[in-house]
Amino acid sequence: MDVSRGLLDGMDTAALNTALSEATCLGVEVDTANARLSLDLEVLTLPADGPAPEDYRVKLIFTGVSRVAASLRIQEWDDPAARVLPLQLDNLDAAIRSFGGGRLHGWEFIDVDDSGWVHWSELLSFDTGIDSRVSAHVLEFSQEEGIDPRELDVRVWFDGMTIHDTQGAEIPMQQFIAGGVRWWQAHDEGDPRTMRAGIVPPL
Repeated sequence: MDVSRGLLDGMDTAALNTALSEATCLGVEVDTANARLSLDLEVLTLPADGPAPEDYRVKLIFTGVSRVAASLRIQEWDDPAARVLPLQLDNLDAAIRSFGGGRLHGWEFIDVDDSGWVHWSELLSFDTGIDSRVSAHVLEFSQEEGIDPRELDVRVWFDGMTIHDTQGAEIPMQQFIAGGVRWWQAHDEGDPRTMRAGIVPPL
């Protein structure tokens, strides 16, 4: 991958990853003809002033998508090894929705290293090439909630990314990042606006 891998449109991916952390994953749409993938999320964000929004859904649109891979597997507590479940790119959205709005746990999603991929790339349900080129960036996220023994890992190779609100208007990257970083800073300070079900309260 090229030297721009650590940056996305001039942005520090560490801050972008913070803005995506613990977002609720609502679904995905893949347009192979146009090498695009859209990921629907409800993110954690705060304005500079005032109350937290009740519902802040966004659509992340990834362009220049060259490859998508996923591993859907099940492992009961007494299973010696994970069992890979069948899945295709066409029904990735249904698989994501079957988790009922799982959160994006962790702090790294964009331009992650290959440590996780090395582990689950041998347990693939599918690995679909869309274009022969090597994309500049990667997205990686998982779905795993509650007592459900299933786990879904997804990895997307892409070149560009934009963020849009529910009306389709583009949200400037700096604005999106600032809202997410502001939320986590407020969370760490015990701000009551960040009290959410499923989110661990600050220490």
